[in-house]
Amino acid sequence: MRWVRKEEVEKQLEEILELMQQIDQKMDEMMDDLVKEQQRNQQSQINELAAQLDHVEKQLDHEAEKKVFVASKLHFV
Repeated sequence: MRWVRKEEVEKQLEEILELMQQIDQKMDEMMDDLVKEQQRNQQSQINELAAQLDHVEKQLDHEAEKKVFVASKLHFV
């Protein structure tokens, strides 16, 4: 059996702890990046859907105006 000095074990434990902290920090950064990317994608989809909705609303308004115009023409004829 090999005997290891207390200082060596403490040094190795400190290095292990330091590596674990670095891993934890990297994981936090990766999670933050992932959340931000998902938010960007969702915002992009929301913007796209809002534009589509706006387009549909304008089409419906235009169709409604046509019907009112036609109905008013028929009324006066």
